[in-house]
Parts: sequence; structure tokens; C-alpha cells
Amino acid sequence: MGLLLLILSILFLLGGLPTWGYSLASGLIGFEAPQFRVQSGDDRELTLDMIKGRVTLISYESKDVVKNNKRLKVELNKLYYEQTEVVKEVLVRLPIVDCSGAFWPFVGTWKRRLRERSWEEGITIYCDWNGKMASDYKMKADESNILIMDKSGRIKFFTSGEVKAEKFNDVKELLKKLAGER
Repeated sequence: MGLLLLILSILFLLGGLPTWGYSLASGLIGFEAPQFRVQSGDDRELTLDMIKGRVTLISYESKDVVKNNKRLKVELNKLYYEQTEVVKEVLVRLPIVDCSGAFWPFVGTWKRRLRERSWEEGITIYCDWNGKMASDYKMKADESNILIMDKSGRIKFFTSGEVKAEKFNDVKELLKKLAGER
């Protein structure tokens, strides 16, 4: 029992335990995020190195579950638009769709639809075309995966599935805290 308490204490101090009772979904909480490369519908690439130095909120989902955390995403968008321009520069909202199931005759259709959805939502939506990000981040398939990285690229929050309304403020407070760090 004492050894278990010691191990848990060390993990907590290193930032390796999740917040608010969520499971260690990815096992990466507290650790530096793996490199990734995603692409928008208009072929713009985005990598981890391009967003380091900013607080990043990633929502990673398949096309079939993008509505699962819609209420949370609406709340987080409200939070974003309530911020000063200085804070907005620090926050990155990064929606990513698992497009690894798209095969070559339909890739053009996927890209066109991605551009349309990006325009409708007012934010660039990216695709993980080869599934490498899902694998490296241990994203749960057919689930809404929500991940927050701090400015140094360390994962501070990760959960899969629907985030309950009573946890929305916890997620928002974490984002505000991380965005306010200098």
C-alpha cells in the first residue's frame, strides 16, 4: 500500500495523473505530445512544431461521432470568443477528423466536404489521413477524443467519449489557466 501511494504521488508531481477523475485514456498525460502531421481539405499541413508555444485544444473524432461532444465544443467556442485578442493568439482550437477510412476514389469528395464543413463552422478542420495520429496518441476509434496540450507541448488533459456538462467548467478553467501562464 505504501509503495502504491509513493508511485501515485510521484506520478501526480510529474503531471502524469489525469484531472477530474478521468481515466488515463492515452497514458500520455504529463508527457510531451508525439509529433503529428494533419492536412486540411485545401491541402494545408499542420504539425505539432507549428503550434508549440500555444495552448492547444484538440478534438479528434471520426465523421460519425462529431456531434457527441457538440455541447462542449459550443461552450469552448464561446469561451474562445470571450477572450482578448492576446489570449486568442495563445489558444489553438484544432478539430481533427479521422479520415484514414477514405480510399483514393473518394478522397476528393472527402476534401471537398471538409472544406465545406470548415467554412460552415468558421474554423479549419484537419484530417488524419493515415491514422498515424490516432495510433500515436492512442485515440479511441468511434469516440470523441478531447485533448489539451500546454505551451511546451505536454499533454495536460485527455478523455474519450462524451464529456458530461458538469465537467465543462473544469475543462474551461484548465484552458484559461494554461493560456494565462507566461
